[in-house]
Amino acid sequence: MKTYENFLKKLFNKEPKVEIEYYDNGQKESELWRLNKNYHREDGPSYQSWYENGQKEHEGWHLNGKYHRKDGPSCQWWHENGQKEHEGWWLNGKSHREDGPAYQVWNKDGQKKSEKWILNDKQHREDGPSYQSWYENGQKKYEVWHLNDKQHREDGPAYQEWSENGQKMFEEWCLNDKFYSREEWVNELKKIGSHHYEEQKMLLDVEKYNL
Repeated sequence: MKTYENFLKKLFNKEPKVEIEYYDNGQKESELWRLNKNYHREDGPSYQSWYENGQKEHEGWHLNGKYHRKDGPSCQWWHENGQKEHEGWWLNGKSHREDGPAYQVWNKDGQKKSEKWILNDKQHREDGPSYQSWYENGQKKYEVWHLNDKQHREDGPAYQEWSENGQKMFEEWCLNDKFYSREEWVNELKKIGSHHYEEQKMLLDVEKYNL
């Protein structure tokens, strides 16, 4: 029966076909799994590639042509020295991760360059910035706060930018994708009944009146 089932799978193209390429030195260069011309594999990465020295370069997990993996990043790249370069988490073709950043990038020395928090293809994070980036020296460069893909923050500026030496260069105050001056933003906090209003009003008054 199993032999007959396997015959039917092959007959109707229900099994992935594997394509493998090699370098001249015999080292595997790439491995690709397809089903009906789409990247597809249920028990591992559908695409992998390696540098000529044997170090893995890239792997991608797909189901029916869409990035998909439940228990880890569905797309990963490595520098030739073995340090991870970037990773992305996807479910059913949508960028998505619930317990950390869905996208991260590192330089070849392991210093993180950027990260982005995404749920169902929307930038979203409730307890911190949804996007951050850093200079090569580790100093933060940007941070942006989003809720449900809209720039939004009730306890500080939704956008901040720093110079390489740590000097803050720019900040913006935003609620639900609407930008305000700081005073307008504090007033809006009161209107929407934010529990951050009293604290932010006090901080504003301290700076405004040099208290």
